[in-house]
Amino acid sequence: MKRLDYLYDNSMEIKFDEGTNIVFISDVHRGDGTFYDSMLPNINIYKTALSYYYRREFIYVEVGDGDELWKNRNYDNISYCYNDIFKLFNKFKEENRIYMIYGNHDIIKNRESFYHIQYRALRKIGTDYGKNFLDFIKDIEFYEGINFKFTPVNEKFLVTHGHQVDLINSDYWLLSRFLVRYVWKFLNGLAGFKDPISPAKNNKKGSKVDRKLEKWSEINGKMLICGHTHNSRMPAKFDPPYFNDGCCILPYAMTAIEIESGSISLVKWSVESQESGVLWIRRKVIVGPNSIKDYLLFARDKRIRIIE
Repeated sequence: MKRLDYLYDNSMEIKFDEGTNIVFISDVHRGDGTFYDSMLPNINIYKTALSYYYRREFIYVEVGDGDELWKNRNYDNISYCYNDIFKLFNKFKEENRIYMIYGNHDIIKNRESFYHIQYRALRKIGTDYGKNFLDFIKDIEFYEGINFKFTPVNEKFLVTHGHQVDLINSDYWLLSRFLVRYVWKFLNGLAGFKDPISPAKNNKKGSKVDRKLEKWSEINGKMLICGHTHNSRMPAKFDPPYFNDGCCILPYAMTAIEIESGSISLVKWSVESQESGVLWIRRKVIVGPNSIKDYLLFARDKRIRIIE
């Protein structure tokens, strides 16, 4: 909980208003293109969503676990399999419309040597191998958290992955990574065992983490957007303002949180079929749009009551 307090008080702040469009997407888990790559079945859904947000001039915010660096030791295959994605990321980057937050599965992005390690590794394969990926991560900062301030009411909310309240995936992430990489990965592939330390694959654990994040929002009177648990959430107007953007590895679907024209929505992208048998990718608003101002003012009033 204290780590969330620190991030709220000290993270970089981005100001926005009703004219700003923002999308929050997390837990993409871009992998190696094999059976173990959870994202692979949804790559066309994800690519379609990214193209939509680019065309409509959204700011793209990746809220952690963008790349699967627990199952995979490096970017040899990730940079190749998701070359088109990194190419699109570079278009966002050229227009200063992308911000990257790291989670527990890609926590190594917080290292100063991250770019140079990846550069040396990929250059051993070929001169141009992984070029779009390397171009993207060069000179870009990976954050643990970002505050977004809605200027019409001068109130902010914190965006972070959410693993900070999950002890085994924060303080003991090295142990968790070892178990995922060398134990659960193969047990899952051979016998279908679920990873018990992952909130995404353990419903009870996921619900517990969500309750902790919601409690932090409630007792502090602060709006919070996270990922990590893969459980998409959007509160009612007078509930604790804890949001979760879900994930991109649902069965043939992904979820995201959008802010557009001062309103916030939870959306789902999925593969749908027509009677003719033609498949298409559909964007559907699940909850909202609701005024973000209402959530922020509710949080502010709660915070004032706490102080008094």
